[in-house]
Amino acid sequence: MRTYVGSTPAHSIIRDFLGVSSTDSIDFIRWKLEVDSGKYKLQCQYGISKPNTSGFLDEKRVVFEGAFTLSNHFYDLDHNDKYLSILELNTNVLHFLDDHRRMLSGNGGYSYALNNVQPTETDEFNAHSELSPASTPLIFEGRTPCQELSAYLGLNKNEACIKMKWYLHFYTDSVSHQPSYFLMAGMGYRKNNMAKGKWEIITTPSGHSLFRLYFDRWSRPLDLQKGGENILFFVENHGHLMTGNADFSYTLNRIQQEDKK
Repeated sequence: MRTYVGSTPAHSIIRDFLGVSSTDSIDFIRWKLEVDSGKYKLQCQYGISKPNTSGFLDEKRVVFEGAFTLSNHFYDLDHNDKYLSILELNTNVLHFLDDHRRMLSGNGGYSYALNNVQPTETDEFNAHSELSPASTPLIFEGRTPCQELSAYLGLNKNEACIKMKWYLHFYTDSVSHQPSYFLMAGMGYRKNNMAKGKWEIITTPSGHSLFRLYFDRWSRPLDLQKGGENILFFVENHGHLMTGNADFSYTLNRIQQEDKK
């Protein structure tokens, strides 16, 4: 049996599967999904977040069991003749999909990934990540766990740090269209206060695309693996996707419009 946890937004596809009203006010959903031999158990908590905590002001719950099929790394969960599709990026990270089997894009607070509570080493990545032309800046945001990533980048955050906020603008050269520089801050920062670094695109031996970021305050470059057009996944130095926890995933989500601040 494998157990996956995570916190996600409340997309209409997910609300429908869980039987949650489209009019319910929800900041996020916390998941516990157990899968084993074609059967699953699902526990979800949802509601309005309680400020300065990881809990809810008005917690509601959904608990049920059902069957699933797994084919070509796609889980299809069945409940009351409704289906929810999930992509197995590898045994450590799952990602919710829309009706066209594209990865759902989250927001600055939460992504649509679930994380194995007992991750194993694997360099699998079962998603298409070919680059396509796009106008710049490419803008991604999200929140990740703090301690593991802080140690990896040599940031030495104190033990009280539980999350890191990310807000990244990727720019290309106007003539060559090659990667030029990126701007970085926590979410909602004014552009003139954002830190600046360099980036490049790396193609892995398996044909996947990485954004490799260089910043002078980091002890090493940071790799972000492209998943579809709208998702970036944090990758550690052995080429493995980083595995998050019940509160935050190592995932960034693309936004379409630049913050005008």
